[in-house]
Amino acid sequence: MWWKLVLLVLVTGALILSVIPIRTHAVKWDVYNEPPPQAWSFASLLRNMYVTPTTMALVGAILLVSAGVAFWIVRSPK
Repeated sequence: MWWKLVLLVLVTGALILSVIPIRTHAVKWDVYNEPPPQAWSFASLLRNMYVTPTTMALVGAILLVSAGVAFWIVRSPK
């Protein structure tokens, strides 16, 4: 049962990160005039997230569905 909950947490996290648009600065970067962009990090990913009301509604829906599935997994006989 624990592996089902771990899998559910991973899938939920992936779904939440996939619905949040990420701002990119690739268009602004000029190869000849500017230094290369900073290396990718998880902190920069979180800093560049663009959260709209629709995105928050999707995140809430994903969390509600995953909580329902988790409750169903925990309460199922086996």
